[in-house]
Amino acid sequence: MDTEPPTLLRATPHDLATARALQRRHRAGALVRLAQGVYVDAAVWQQLVPQARHLLLARAIAPAVRQGAAFSHTTAALVLGWPVIDAPPERVHLVDPHTRRTEDRARVVRHAGMPETESPPVVLAGVPVTSRLRTALDLATTSPPSVAAVAVDHAVRTGTVTIDAFLEALPVGPCRGSVRARTVAEALDPQHESVGESYTAVRMVELGVPRPIAQHTFRHPDGTLDRVDFWLPDLRVVVEFDGRQKYSDPTMLAGRSPAEAVWHEKIREDRLRSLPCVRTVVRPTWWHLVDPDRLSALFRQHRVTW
Repeated sequence: MDTEPPTLLRATPHDLATARALQRRHRAGALVRLAQGVYVDAAVWQQLVPQARHLLLARAIAPAVRQGAAFSHTTAALVLGWPVIDAPPERVHLVDPHTRRTEDRARVVRHAGMPETESPPVVLAGVPVTSRLRTALDLATTSPPSVAAVAVDHAVRTGTVTIDAFLEALPVGPCRGSVRARTVAEALDPQHESVGESYTAVRMVELGVPRPIAQHTFRHPDGTLDRVDFWLPDLRVVVEFDGRQKYSDPTMLAGRSPAEAVWHEKIREDRLRSLPCVRTVVRPTWWHLVDPDRLSALFRQHRVTW
């Protein structure tokens, strides 16, 4: 069940006594000011994760958003529920047809252009959000490829953005963002089943690893089937994202203890290594993915080159 969003406290020129009281509480450290005359309880703010803080900031500035504008870029992605693996920006992003160039002021970044919204539009606090395809393109052309690919891959995986539509709408280079957008496009695959797999896929693209087969199934002589995250047939390499959830999430444990899950993974990897076509199994963790050099070193440790 969704929880109620934190209460915003707004000062108004028609109630000067309340406005002064809010200012006093802010000076005393009891409130955090999000925008001019808009506050939230400081204790509540401290408990919020960065993504929730960004969305609360969007709600705070919503009444001041001009007609015809729409939340965009990372702000739109968060409203749509897409995973954002980097810390969200400190400023809310908008596409505003009243703006001739990008404006970065206070808590808001306004991008020039006409926002493309869906019908009916997704709305946050009365302000529409750019369409899923437009949001995907904005992320792909302005964000680091790893951040954009993870978010857009989620949209592809859930069927709200198709790869064909994304490719058709990509900017044609040379133009700003075209190279990073192509990197994002190369990493997309509806077969990816998690954020970790999406992250692994885009990092392999950035390193120049040959395009893998996602969710490949191996059949063993006894009929046992093992499905792997990525299979690189030319290199004879299996790549498995090794996320902590596999050993801690009750849903993924399916009644097993963490120790049993670790043992199950060991037996499974041994089966894979026993196949003549498999030379090695590479298991990157989130720690490897955060720094591409670490991931590259992991491949080198397994004597994997391309």
